[in-house]
Amino acid sequence: MKDKPGIFKKLRYHFDNFMSRGGGSVFAALMTLFLGAFVFLSFVRILGAFFFPDESIKESGDFLWRVFLQISDAGAVAEDGESNGFNKIIGILSVFSGLVLFSSLVAFITNQFDQKIQELRKGKSEVLESGHTLILGFGIRTIEILRELIEANSSESGKAAVILADKDKEEMDDFLSENLQNTKTTKIITRSGLPSHLHSLKKVNASKAKSIIILNPSGSEESEEGKSIGDAKVLKSIMALVALNGESGLPPIVAELHGLENRNIATDLSESVQVMDERSILSKLLVQTSRTSGLAIVYSNLVGFEGNEIYFYKPKNGWRGLNFSEISFRFKESVPLGFRKINGTIILNPTPEYLPENEEDAIILAEDDSKIKFDDKPVTVNAALSYPNTTLSRPIDKQLIIGWNSKSKIIVNEYAKFSSPDSQIDLLINESNEEIKNALAKLKTKYPQIKLRSLIANLSQEGILEKLSPEQYDSVIFLAEEKENIEEVDARTISLLLRFRQYFKKKHQAGGKKAETQLITEIMNSENTELVLETGVKDFLISNQFVSKMMAQVSQEPDIMRVYDSLFDPDGSEIYLKPAFLYFEDFPKRVNFADCMLAAQQRKETCFGIRIVSEETDESKGYGVYLIPDKLEYFTLHESDSLIVLSEDQS
Repeated sequence: MKDKPGIFKKLRYHFDNFMSRGGGSVFAALMTLFLGAFVFLSFVRILGAFFFPDESIKESGDFLWRVFLQISDAGAVAEDGESNGFNKIIGILSVFSGLVLFSSLVAFITNQFDQKIQELRKGKSEVLESGHTLILGFGIRTIEILRELIEANSSESGKAAVILADKDKEEMDDFLSENLQNTKTTKIITRSGLPSHLHSLKKVNASKAKSIIILNPSGSEESEEGKSIGDAKVLKSIMALVALNGESGLPPIVAELHGLENRNIATDLSESVQVMDERSILSKLLVQTSRTSGLAIVYSNLVGFEGNEIYFYKPKNGWRGLNFSEISFRFKESVPLGFRKINGTIILNPTPEYLPENEEDAIILAEDDSKIKFDDKPVTVNAALSYPNTTLSRPIDKQLIIGWNSKSKIIVNEYAKFSSPDSQIDLLINESNEEIKNALAKLKTKYPQIKLRSLIANLSQEGILEKLSPEQYDSVIFLAEEKENIEEVDARTISLLLRFRQYFKKKHQAGGKKAETQLITEIMNSENTELVLETGVKDFLISNQFVSKMMAQVSQEPDIMRVYDSLFDPDGSEIYLKPAFLYFEDFPKRVNFADCMLAAQQRKETCFGIRIVSEETDESKGYGVYLIPDKLEYFTLHESDSLIVLSEDQS
């Protein structure tokens, strides 16, 4: 039988447990020692007075006062300068006791302050904000999302954006301070923690957030296994939010997911969850942009809070039996694009005769919600002009796609939906592999009406462009490589663009016809926009910025995602830039914007802007794109200028 622990061992055990409880226990122990030393030394001094009287102390209370002074201040030992030897010894003991105790207390307090500062630096404290936008994760999209939120909150005060990520708080704060010089009225708060843990979500007050954006930790450059892991983490975060708030209490959630099955799982979890597929969105945009010059500028203006935005609006007294054509001319500084029915169905570009129900919301494009005003009378009454009976034939396209990444198959799919039979799509890659061969074989089988070829070549080799003859193509799409270092990706893209520019320039100088081939490129960093423009590219898509803007916008108004889905659906109405000669005769033609809207309605289209070709390289004039100008603003149009319209097809 083992011996029972002794009394001292038990006391030591209980003392260790007490001290391990944290700072409060240490402080209590130090104060107890201080009080014990004071009582003991005071007792010894009072007791010694009976045997060694001290004439310098007249009252008994002075003993206590002198002991306290000597414990708290070493200089107070001078008070015993005229005392007897016994009291001098007690004074010295009091000073030494005070030095030990007070130095320990000061060290403890300093250490506690240091721990608190370290805790704040690590981002472990709670967030007491409510009505904030919560961003789960930290990556290349974060800055662009925050810029959009800052712009959205610029007219309001006291707004906050909270970031929770599995990263060091100081690292996040340094990155944000370097890239966000002016946060205007928005507070940016960062916290470290796992976005899928309930404790971390409670710490950032996720249940009181206005909206939540979940970033995928795996980028497009990751392997399929890496993307699967990233999707799993996003789904776990959504589940944690459901556990925290309940399915019915969730704020709007925008999540980025790579896999189709994972996107379906996320939307099935709650109606509050909106999912985004970066590859699908960018692929559709690249295809539409390649077929309509200037479209990338239009979309860049539409998406986000800087520029023009999409709003849902209905007047207090309903639509008063007016049809879509009549309603269009009741807004002076905004343009209705369609309606959201009571059941949530989105109708873009309805017929001019469409009669909305009073409870339907108009889908309005406006610079700001303050610009939306429904007038009792038409803002202008324009007489119908003479309109040509002209249509565009569906062209036989010849497209070149340079590079291969996860968007390539989707791009070919989208091209096949829009292109005429016998159209040609060439894919130029550095080297082939079994994955690419199998993907191309399936695409050829799926779209036998399209001539699909794969070309293997290294564009960095001398004379390769002469053999390729890029001037034979209607458009060339430069796909960005899927790498983590976006500066390296953009550098390669820009170097390729320079080679093409130099090639076209030499051809033209040699007496050849000026190339009409449209160059469309995907760039990652918005800071490289000016460099891309210098290479002569008119259409470019800032992919990271575009998706980030969409995520920020949808987080504030989830139903806008339905509008984008409808815009990207080839079965509905899409955005086109159509030549002015389809709408007017006798150029140059001086018309106001209301004339353009009326002319578009004759073709069952909705006009919401104008593009002036002569200004397409002028950044100060928005590259010639004028969205929702005043109805009475006049423009002098030439045949090469365009109307920006919603239309069911390109004809």
